[in-house]
Amino acid sequence: MNVLLKNGVSILLGLLMMIFGLNKFLGFIQVEPPADQTAQVFLGTMFTSYLFWLVGIIEVVAGILFIIPKLRLIGWIVLLPVMINIVAFHIAHDFIGNGIWLLPTVLFCVVAYAHREKLSNSFKALSI
Repeated sequence: MNVLLKNGVSILLGLLMMIFGLNKFLGFIQVEPPADQTAQVFLGTMFTSYLFWLVGIIEVVAGILFIIPKLRLIGWIVLLPVMINIVAFHIAHDFIGNGIWLLPTVLFCVVAYAHREKLSNSFKALSI
């Protein structure tokens, strides 16, 4: 994969994560609530607990890590659980709703594919 394309996708994903993370603190992007009642209860609980702030901090930190080339794999690993939860939530409760979650998900997968050898070596080093 072209180095320019890898860098561009990684920087775009990093900027998106920083924007979405900062939005949790500043609220400059208005998002419609999901139609599903269970999803509304979940988000209401998340908004009134520490979890909302924690996810925002993780998104901002992962976004910064994605922008720095030597730290992209660490950013990918930090962002992995957040992305899994975002995808699982939207598939289970709000798939038809806003599609704002699709772009970061696709970019996250493209970054994983672009760095598949480094990720593979990292996970092999972790296995016992």
